[in-house]
Amino acid sequence: MKFSCIEELFKQLIPEEDQAQLVIYHQGKKVVDTSIGIEPDKLIAIYSVSKALCALAIAKLVQDGKLDLTKRVTEYWPEFAANGKDSVTVRQLLSHQAGLPETRAGLTADQIHSEHHAAEMLAAEAPFWQPGTEFGYHALSIGILMSELVFRITGKSIQQYFESEVRSKSGADAFLGLSKNLHSRFAPPLPPIEIPTPAPEGSLRAHVFRLFAEANYIKNGLKQLFFTPERLEFGTPAAGGVASARGLAEIFNWAVTKDGINKSVLADFSKVQVSGHDFVLEQDDRAFGTLFMKPTSVCPFGTVSAYGHDGAAGAIVFVDPEREIIFAYTVRRMTNPGGLDLRISPIIEQL
Repeated sequence: MKFSCIEELFKQLIPEEDQAQLVIYHQGKKVVDTSIGIEPDKLIAIYSVSKALCALAIAKLVQDGKLDLTKRVTEYWPEFAANGKDSVTVRQLLSHQAGLPETRAGLTADQIHSEHHAAEMLAAEAPFWQPGTEFGYHALSIGILMSELVFRITGKSIQQYFESEVRSKSGADAFLGLSKNLHSRFAPPLPPIEIPTPAPEGSLRAHVFRLFAEANYIKNGLKQLFFTPERLEFGTPAAGGVASARGLAEIFNWAVTKDGINKSVLADFSKVQVSGHDFVLEQDDRAFGTLFMKPTSVCPFGTVSAYGHDGAAGAIVFVDPEREIIFAYTVRRMTNPGGLDLRISPIIEQL
């Protein structure tokens, strides 16, 4: 495995004006730490990579015996039983099987950034499909659902629980909710050069991603949805996290090699729960463990044992236990069509 040439390859693949960071650990040691066009300690919007941070918080709950993935959600959150959802398990909820990617009335940006309002709406909603029979990416709603679940168990939001039980213990620069005194370290996202292709009108995908259009996605790169000062401080669990690549790599190195999270718990979270056709994204090769993404042709990273998550702007963090690799990439300019920035595939392929 050759790491010496990766920094040069990285600078060949990513234009300086796109502003990106890359950090790789191998066998618990940092072997690559580079950036282009931006300081290595600047905090960058990571969008759905936030779900990987949430996964560590949920895993800590499981490790401490406070959450059982096999139990029904209603054992922790009784109101969730409404409209035929009484049999949904925690594992199904956390692997995009619950049929709640949105509500039929729609969730506003203000509701998403409230502590409990959106959770109450989702709990009252009838699922879009019979839970457990299909899966579809719960882009924003999964953050709302897991935060309410954490609150019912701990009395804390998932952002608060993550901060106290994971981030502060690791000391990493990876945040779900950024305190005001750190806002100067945040580099807001740069808009994509190419215009994203909209979802087909009337599709479930179009309904779920309606908020992105309302937030003027093409012009502002979702800044108004997640990264006004108030929303930056809130830290939307599913997509409002910020981090440096150093921070993402460090927090997973803490979890994996410094026993921050029990290895058997992480192994369980990384097992494939669903694969194949994603009912929301309308893609035929998607796979998820419990919260974590698994590598597929749509998002190729690592061996079959690898787990992590990508984000709308192109960022990714993943762990590959077989190769003993932790990989973190952040990019300030949003990529099109979103998800893993495929320009870094040559680096991932040579690991």
